Amino acid sequence: MSRFLVVAAVAILALAGAATAAADEPTKQTSTLSQSFVDNEACPFPTNVTVDRVRTTITFSNGDQTRHVDLTVTISTNDKTWIERDSYIVFISADSPNRWEIVGSFTHTRVQGGGTVFLESGRISYDLATDTITDLHPGPHGTGSDPDAYAATVCAALAP
Repeated sequence: MSRFLVVAAVAILALAGAATAAADEPTKQTSTLSQSFVDNEACPFPTNVTVDRVRTTITFSNGDQTRHVDLTVTISTNDKTWIERDSYIVFISADSPNRWEIVGSFTHTRVQGGGTVFLESGRISYDLATDTITDLHPGPHGTGSDPDAYAATVCAALAP
């Protein structure tokens, strides 16, 4: 009978260990967003805008998260198309959830049929509490680029 108790105890411990290990596995969630609208404000003429985003969030047992984001923004008018394809990973520590480290291609734009117009890639830090971006290695088109200059470039590329 004591051998039966030992085998049962070992089986219970093994099952308890398996349950703990399963609880420690990261969770994964994927969300998608797709929307289209007419923008009457960015350019002196209306543009058709489509935004497609896929975000996969992995949450680890300690609360840390990674978010892989694929974002495509397509702006069309006057038989011309501006395409922005971004792909980046956001690292969020459970210990400091207001401080995000972001690595990847944040802005990769081109006019359909042409080459790259803008490319911003690398690593940036984002402080959620203060809404501040720090570009650790700014380039010629760093994250501090003027949004008005960017919009002017888009409008010029799509102008009739």
